[in-house]
Amino acid sequence: MLRVALLLIIAVAAMLASWQIVTTDPGEVQATWGGWQIQTSGLFALLILVALVALTLPLLRLLMFLMDAPGRIGKASQRARVRRGQEALALGLIAAEAGEYEDARRHADKAEDLIDEPRLALLLQARSAEVSGDTAGAERAYAGMLQNEDTEVLGRKGLMAAALKRGDRTAARAHAEAALKASKTAAWPFQYAFDLSVQALDWEAALENLEVGDKRKQIDDKVAKRRRAVLMSAQAAKLERDRRPDKAAEMALKAFRIVPAFAPAAALAARLLVIDGKHERAASILEEAWEHGPHPALAHAYRDLVPGEGREARAARMRALADKRRDHRESRIVMAELAMERGDWENAQAILDDCYRENPSSRICILFTQVARGRGDDNGARTWLAQAAAAPREPDWSDLDPEGPAFLYDDNDWARLVYVFGDGGQLIHPRMERGGADALGPVLALPAAALTPPRGVTGPATEVEVEEVP
Repeated sequence: MLRVALLLIIAVAAMLASWQIVTTDPGEVQATWGGWQIQTSGLFALLILVALVALTLPLLRLLMFLMDAPGRIGKASQRARVRRGQEALALGLIAAEAGEYEDARRHADKAEDLIDEPRLALLLQARSAEVSGDTAGAERAYAGMLQNEDTEVLGRKGLMAAALKRGDRTAARAHAEAALKASKTAAWPFQYAFDLSVQALDWEAALENLEVGDKRKQIDDKVAKRRRAVLMSAQAAKLERDRRPDKAAEMALKAFRIVPAFAPAAALAARLLVIDGKHERAASILEEAWEHGPHPALAHAYRDLVPGEGREARAARMRALADKRRDHRESRIVMAELAMERGDWENAQAILDDCYRENPSSRICILFTQVARGRGDDNGARTWLAQAAAAPREPDWSDLDPEGPAFLYDDNDWARLVYVFGDGGQLIHPRMERGGADALGPVLALPAAALTPPRGVTGPATEVEVEEVP
């Protein structure tokens, strides 16, 4: 303000000087005040007026400063108070992370007194309580955060972690789902809400949570599709147990359409359609599934589509199925089993030789056992059977149950497949993951009669005996 007054005086003085030079009659000013009479030139009067204004400005500034002094002092005190509170907050967080419980609590109390910011104070209280093992105190602090929109998600996360720590998965899931609704950007609510709903075997809720995560791009598209197919298949299996076959078939078909290569969905859908008498539609689903990903269970299901069918007709259908993916290993195995059914042991062995070179699994060794027995080579059969006991297993084959339908999963098996197939695209029967035995049997794609030599075929064995592999 002083600089403004000085500049004003200089500017007016310069103006008056120029006016004096160019003006011949500057005029007069007369004033009477308190018995005094003042008479001066207009130029000097104007100069006095400017000087008075210039002197008044600093005085006005000083007056304003004195009037504002209490407020300034209060603000300075408040800033100092906030700085001390921030320092206490920082020291409290450091102490909490370092495990210095008492220091953390002391700094937390100090920060709460100094800072008029309950959100930060609650955060420090929660962390201090957590590291000191005071779960109840931490939950109280996190519960206080639910009152503020800015801290609700953080509060939900803390309450969920506390619930998981005490084993209350129901409460943890509720907090995760509430956080999923409250925040559209945080990734953890979707992951926890989805995982906890799968663990609870609540397929419908898991599908809803998956839909939210997929829309928000919080999960890869391919993973989301595979997970959705598994969940829908699990839901279909549950609907079947609840004696709602129509809904179950509809859900299984949806799962199959999402991921046609997911054999359990195709097998389940086909089985439900067969029960409903829709054999042709079931056949088309199995054929389409075979084209996307041949699996022994699909051949197993396709084999039994027509009850009472003759051997030749069934063999013709199976050859047509194998031709859809002629170069695939599963198709070659089907052809080998068809050759065994005809008693063509030489052709069957030639096909199995290629399969053995590709993967010398226990499944192929057992088929070699049947070929050896068909030829009457009991020593060779025993050798192959012994090798089968030590050979690696095939994940796909472990799904087969020769005495019943494939993929006999319980709810926990489906929950495991959500991640095994959903995340990695691998179809491994849960019993194989648990170290259980394979469904060892005489055949996989064809009925037991397929390994009985036809009439007129020489050989010491007229019926195949199945030995249990330890």
